[in-house]
Amino acid sequence: MAVDIDGAEYDKMVCLSLDILRDYGISDFPLDILTLAEHMGIKTIPYSSLAAQTYAELISKPGTEKGFTIAGKCDNGKVTYTVYYNDVDMTRQACRFTLAHEIKHIANNDFLKKELTEADEQLAEYFAKCLLAPQAIIIAERLSPPDDYVSHFDISVTAASIWFGAVEKRKYRFGELHLFDPEKEYLEEIGYGW
Repeated sequence: MAVDIDGAEYDKMVCLSLDILRDYGISDFPLDILTLAEHMGIKTIPYSSLAAQTYAELISKPGTEKGFTIAGKCDNGKVTYTVYYNDVDMTRQACRFTLAHEIKHIANNDFLKKELTEADEQLAEYFAKCLLAPQAIIIAERLSPPDDYVSHFDISVTAASIWFGAVEKRKYRFGELHLFDPEKEYLEEIGYGW
């Protein structure tokens, strides 16, 4: 069920994704999401590495079918994160999307809340698209149609089609080559000849 979210919240997700891309010097796509997680200090565990009984329990438990994150604390009080993801039942692209989704929850400090809301989840879905397939790159490289998104960013055809529709609406509203300031800054920082 979709919830009504203020546009400023979506803008924050764009900025958060661009900040992460900048902070970790990411300019090549498709994004190596496992390496990004590692650089962020996030441990990742594929379901295929788990015992059969543990795997069966996870896929039958609501909310863990695709993946989930556990936050813990070290002896020094530092928070640690471990992301589990279902590489058994999902495609590579779906795993990448799940990992990006979980990175949003970590980077946005969602785990400080008692419970994640539907809005948190919806924003994590949006963030994942922004991180894996930044609209700044799509516009700068004039990528079109959705098949270009699939090959350039290694996202699913479904995700590419949805994102293509969003980019087309944006182009209609703001112009074919319009970039917002944070997007321009990102492109400049990665040495894009924009």
